[in-house]
Amino acid sequence: MSDDKTFYTSEIMTGAPKEFRNETQRMIYDRLEEAGIAYQRIESDPGITMDDCLNIDRAFGIETVKTILLTNRQKNKFWLYVTHARKPFITKEFGAALQIPRVSFADEDLMIQLLGTKHGAATPFGLLRPQASDVTFVMDRDVAAREKIVITDGDPCGFIAITTADLFRLLNRTPILISNPAAPIQ
Repeated sequence: MSDDKTFYTSEIMTGAPKEFRNETQRMIYDRLEEAGIAYQRIESDPGITMDDCLNIDRAFGIETVKTILLTNRQKNKFWLYVTHARKPFITKEFGAALQIPRVSFADEDLMIQLLGTKHGAATPFGLLRPQASDVTFVMDRDVAAREKIVITDGDPCGFIAITTADLFRLLNRTPILISNPAAPIQ
């Protein structure tokens, strides 16, 4: 469990990092720059747990979201789901909302192959990769309605605050919107 006194978060910055931790992260910042999209970013200790995300929330003053890559049993259909960081994810409800068979979490090899990220760093920005062209983009309706969201930059130690409108414009995709009826985890 993370303690906010020991969890590192940088000051809020603009502009790309001086060094990139992976090619997906480099692609994300290049695309943001090419599109002239404003964003803020921080660097932190790995933001994996709910407690970690609370520290990142405090740094930005915006609630983080979680991004999940899902697949069917045959591993030939994929969904990238952006949802509340503090609401439980129930595969049965997700499938029912989309009228699809039950799904499961994609393993790390599939995440690397499609999104170019490891577990803990899944990001909607991964949809910019040609390998993710067939991944269906799904988002909670009320998350999509937020003015800004906080997502990883392709690394579990990097987070970007961006307007949802700019995210959709950059991705050139509109997500399928669903509602997560679960109560927030306290």
